Amino acid sequence: MKGRVAVLKAYGGEFELREYPVPDPEPGAILIKLTRAGVCGSDLHIWRGEMKETYGALPKDLTFGHEMCGRVERLGAGVGTDSMGRALREGDRVTFCYFFPCGRCPVCLNDEMGSCPQKGRANRVAGTPPYFNNAYGDYYYLRPGHFIFKMPDEIPEDVATPINCALSQVLYGLRKAGFRAGQSLVVQGAGGLGLNAVAVARDMGADTVIVVDRLAPRLALARTFGADHTVNATEIASADKRIDTVKALTGGFGADVVADFVGYADVIPQGLRMLRGGGCYLEVGSISRRKVFSYDATALVRGNARLVATSNYSPWALEQSLSFMKRNLRRFPFEKVISHVFPLERISEAFAQPDWAQRGGDPASVSRAALSM
Repeated sequence: MKGRVAVLKAYGGEFELREYPVPDPEPGAILIKLTRAGVCGSDLHIWRGEMKETYGALPKDLTFGHEMCGRVERLGAGVGTDSMGRALREGDRVTFCYFFPCGRCPVCLNDEMGSCPQKGRANRVAGTPPYFNNAYGDYYYLRPGHFIFKMPDEIPEDVATPINCALSQVLYGLRKAGFRAGQSLVVQGAGGLGLNAVAVARDMGADTVIVVDRLAPRLALARTFGADHTVNATEIASADKRIDTVKALTGGFGADVVADFVGYADVIPQGLRMLRGGGCYLEVGSISRRKVFSYDATALVRGNARLVATSNYSPWALEQSLSFMKRNLRRFPFEKVISHVFPLERISEAFAQPDWAQRGGDPASVSRAALSM
């Protein structure tokens, strides 16, 4: 039996589908038949060629993708339960971590598994056994040492797609920032991460949620997720005026927590100035190297500001994300986060259309895409 893997031929260009033999899982491993894979914002950065220091000057046999869910195809010997001890069988719907912390180092033992210096990531060179190492393919080989969780039947496939990335990252990040009931939150960027942040903050008991973005359709969607106020960065072109607007909406003090989900370093100084004294700035969006910003260190000290950054999450966030999603399915319009689903054979279109929308096309056409297998 063979399965398909999408391989990027050129940055900003098309993918080709290659077939590889589907492996039998070794003891402790699981073969997943993927059903959905999301086109995450970080994947768009890779596709555009904005992360060449990590992925190479040319995308030679590059395969990637991490936002996914699926069904158990085959269980390796010794695997009978998920990470919560629930019985696991072939055909069960599952979500899982796409990275592999060691679980033994001082970092992991301090509940910072997402920061594990020894954590493994999938091989991104197409044709490397066990072949199905990333999200853009028919299968995913979940190697031993994994974290996997059964999905409740109530959660639809399209809603489940971002759980192992955007939702878990946001839930973990806000907890790490110390966000709690009765506080105010500013969300910079109303993409998939930002929309999930609005919903999670509401579920945590937020008093005020303010969303800043430059695209009106995104801001409108943020309001359906529970944003109290939106700030259009296109209409309010001055950074100083945007900061003044946020201060006015928070009683003149600034927000308890400001979170960056944009991915461009030039928004960070603005966000820091939106904080109240003693507030926390949460940095999640910046993943490309050499993205720098300048800020007055004295202002940080005198403002008693805290800076928290997250890359990946601790696995417990996945189980809590499933619980969050199940109890809030009817409260928030999660089905609107992914606007279009493309079959795997149209993966090139799935990347080009959201990118075009972000760069000045009609942002209401394709806000966030996913792939079906």
